Amino acid sequence: MPLFKKLLKAKRSFRKEFKREIKYALTAGVGFLVAYAWRDAVLEVSKTFVREFTETTKTALTSVYAAFLITLLGVIIILFSSKMLRD
Repeated sequence: MPLFKKLLKAKRSFRKEFKREIKYALTAGVGFLVAYAWRDAVLEVSKTFVREFTETTKTALTSVYAAFLITLLGVIIILFSSKMLRD
């Protein structure tokens, strides 16, 4: 009988963990989909912002500056959210 109870407990534990991992996978998938949908808009706004403040006309340099700006904002958001969502 104890073996049967251990198996039932392991089954419940596996099912709970499996559901949690599926939830994380779906959340990540939807997050990537949303990020992809906003990609062009964020890139164009960033390039416009960079052009206004740096007065550069080179598109390659504008893209690098825009990527740097987006990365910097992303790091700030990640740091802020990790502090706010700490266990």
